[in-house]
Amino acid sequence: MPRVSITIPEKNPQPYRFKLDRNKVTIGRSADNDIVIDDPSVSSAHCTMERIDGGYILRDRNSTNGISLHDDQMEVIDLRNGDDVKVGDVQFEYSLADEELDTLDEEDFKPNEKQKKAKDDPAAPKKITRNSAAQSPSFPPQQMLASSEAGGGMISFATFVLGIFALIAGLNNGYVKKQEKLERTGDITLHGDVLNGRPALEEKKVEDE
Repeated sequence: MPRVSITIPEKNPQPYRFKLDRNKVTIGRSADNDIVIDDPSVSSAHCTMERIDGGYILRDRNSTNGISLHDDQMEVIDLRNGDDVKVGDVQFEYSLADEELDTLDEEDFKPNEKQKKAKDDPAAPKKITRNSAAQSPSFPPQQMLASSEAGGGMISFATFVLGIFALIAGLNNGYVKKQEKLERTGDITLHGDVLNGRPALEEKKVEDE
């Protein structure tokens, strides 16, 4: 059976054994774990030891002090025979018997090992805090919506006004051309004629002889 030996500082090692077909073993300080580690550096639900093809992996469960291999903080550790890793500050030794190694060698092992990203790693996801939200130049959704609606109303109004001006300009242009065709001279505008009460020149009707 796979053997796990837990060594808490200044205490005797605690050995644990379980069958090779055990799919998951929970590890932590809480009493409801399969392996209980009574050490302040260990979280209540610290990590899990999971069965995969070809062996086991050790997976961190967002613990405070994490799991480490050769002093490197890891998210997932591929457990190899004789590995000496740390759960918090506690030594965790994993070992297999020869017959267990033979069984696992017949399975297709795929590496799962994953190093934990540092907090200042640019590739690590960033948490949104109250301070960062306060410093953000973006507007709240309600304010953005109000701004969008106000902007849309102004654009519609400006389009309407421009349409009126274009209509008036078109009418005036047609009126001026017609008056010039009738040989009228001087300053000719539709608006000026309407305001001043000047009648427009009309085409003379040709009477039948």
